[in-house]
Amino acid sequence: MNLKKSLVNKKLIIGISVFIPIFIILLIIVCRNVIIPSNQDIINELKNTKCYSSKVEYVFKNSKSQFKESTIQYYSFDKGSRIEFKNGYNRVKVYKGEEIKVEENATDEYILDKNIDIIYPLAFIENVLSNPQDGDIKEVKADWGQGVYLQVDMKYSGKNKHLNKAELYVDKNKKVPVLLKILDDSNKERIIIFYKDFKKEKFLNDNLF
Repeated sequence: MNLKKSLVNKKLIIGISVFIPIFIILLIIVCRNVIIPSNQDIINELKNTKCYSSKVEYVFKNSKSQFKESTIQYYSFDKGSRIEFKNGYNRVKVYKGEEIKVEENATDEYILDKNIDIIYPLAFIENVLSNPQDGDIKEVKADWGQGVYLQVDMKYSGKNKHLNKAELYVDKNKKVPVLLKILDDSNKERIIIFYKDFKKEKFLNDNLF
């Protein structure tokens, strides 16, 4: 009887000694994925952002010159998007549904069809990441910034040769966008978009939209 009991105890000890390391390894893998998200997880989280605000600067380029426009942008998944233009302009555009509401000089207000403006909405993260991803996400270092960035390459489905593809750069540590390059069919940069002070917001006031 004691012999049988001894054998059972030994089997139990062996079973526990085998199970515990396996359990610890599985726990480490699960915790690692939670604490250290994959590159795709970071992009997916950004894509699913419900509300955000950011300073956004556009640099438009052609063969002869370039010019800049500074804006502040707000996005809410259920309310719309808002662009406040700086650089001396007193102009606001609110994108909602099929319309763009334009406010100028705090007194003039009119409505445009959303298809009239296809350039400025290119900066909205929802629009950026709705394009088909071209290849795997890359980890890169850049001369215009410090740290490691995730580079997401995308193809535009339209027929505009000046808007052929895009490269989005996301700060891997902060998990926020920093730069969007839009290239033409000759691989030349046409629009560079910089994101600064990107903040994921819990709520945005209805008055913005």
